[in-house]
Amino acid sequence: MHLQGGDIGGSHTAVHEARIYTGHSLFDHIVHLYPGMSVLVLDETFSEGRNLIKTLFRDPEMLTEIHSSHYAVPEKSRIAISLESLQDVSIQVNQLRRTIQSRVLVHSYLPELLIRRGSDEVLRLLEIWKKDVAQTNHLEFYLLPKGTFEDLEKKLMAVLDGVLEISVVRKENIFNYYFTPIRVCDPQYHLKTFQYKLVGGSLLIEWEGQFIDKLPGPASPEEILRALTERSEGYVIEKKEVSIENISFNDYLLLTSLNGRRVSEVRQLFPDRWDEIVEKLSRWVLAGMVKLVEVEPEPKLGQRNSLKLKSRLLLSIPSSLSLKLIRMSRGFIGSRVRTVPLDAHIAVLTAMKNVVDFVFGDRPDLKLEVQQSTRFFGELSARETALKYVKILEGTPYTVFKPEHLPKIVALTLKTGWDLDISIVEKDEDTYVFEISDCHLCKDVRSETPFCDKFVSSVVVGAIAICYRIKSECYEFMCRATGADRCAFQITLKPGEKH
Repeated sequence: MHLQGGDIGGSHTAVHEARIYTGHSLFDHIVHLYPGMSVLVLDETFSEGRNLIKTLFRDPEMLTEIHSSHYAVPEKSRIAISLESLQDVSIQVNQLRRTIQSRVLVHSYLPELLIRRGSDEVLRLLEIWKKDVAQTNHLEFYLLPKGTFEDLEKKLMAVLDGVLEISVVRKENIFNYYFTPIRVCDPQYHLKTFQYKLVGGSLLIEWEGQFIDKLPGPASPEEILRALTERSEGYVIEKKEVSIENISFNDYLLLTSLNGRRVSEVRQLFPDRWDEIVEKLSRWVLAGMVKLVEVEPEPKLGQRNSLKLKSRLLLSIPSSLSLKLIRMSRGFIGSRVRTVPLDAHIAVLTAMKNVVDFVFGDRPDLKLEVQQSTRFFGELSARETALKYVKILEGTPYTVFKPEHLPKIVALTLKTGWDLDISIVEKDEDTYVFEISDCHLCKDVRSETPFCDKFVSSVVVGAIAICYRIKSECYEFMCRATGADRCAFQITLKPGEKH
């Protein structure tokens, strides 16, 4: 057993932030244990729960079992106490808490104490103890035979920090063993039953049809981060079953867009957000929402210190000539640049808006989520397109575009994508303002808010992210649809947030 800070995901009621790891990576993935936590173990046989805990915490120096002196068994890790009075019990247990540091305590005397003192008195004692335990570095398990003290059992399930329920099912003269975590786990495993076996002193848990003793793939946060950063070419992201209650809408959009991609491709698509995304991926792997599937690694792409001749030429000649070269079918670039017809794009957005208005007319929160998803996938499409052509031209996404290239990159992106002619009217070190004097996107449109933003801004942000590997913002502050004489946008670069 060891303590480790900085747990990714999960929650607990104890005051300490470190998690307690048993060393069994699969069990630790399912069940989250913390110092200062009081856990009820409900066991039909009143022996299997004890066996499971002793197998998990096999180091006798790390576990102490407290039992009645009437059933003394000479073992180094077992301590007998007198149950003559509740006061005596409380004094003896609190003395143990003070003298035994960073230990796992197992209370196996509750049935005898309940017979002697009754449920109400024992419940009051355990409520007081819960506060004491929360101030220590102990993890304490209370063993109780399931179904024997039903009234107390229900109350303790509500009072203590969590429950491990052990059940035994006999089938064709074979006993099958199961544990069910209640609250003391990642939310997706709450009330989910897992079959297990104890074989040769080891715990095997049924996982995806097999009994295994460790979590497949990288198991610790450090191992996952190392795999994502050092071996990104050899892993594909596979989205598992995800409950929408356990993830934000924006994170769900991101997760669905990563599904099926190599980690290296994700790093290329989101260079400006890589630090954020790799942390999320690590957390999702630990939570079982994502699986990293090992595949044959792709060759690593090199780093260029300057642009190739074709790229320099496209960025140095007049835009009209650059566009002619770009639009040549399998000519100068080697691949035809595809654009989305505006009428088709607007038709899709209009259909989506009509459906949302019909189904969720009085739900502005859902309308906002639709707007967020439209912007997200517009930006993702721009990232994919920009990445594709940078790799065609440069042979790698890891190249260097100079700051003076940015206006030309934005102009070519919007001209090839939306057939828009822009002019940069203001700029300083990190801010650019561009105008569209004859914008066909909002022709004959009347709106209270800028109309063209949904088409333009996400494309600009995506292209800048790929070419410069920095975050940026783009928004429309003037639009002909609102009565202005032209459409105008502001780009703000955020080099301080560069990966």
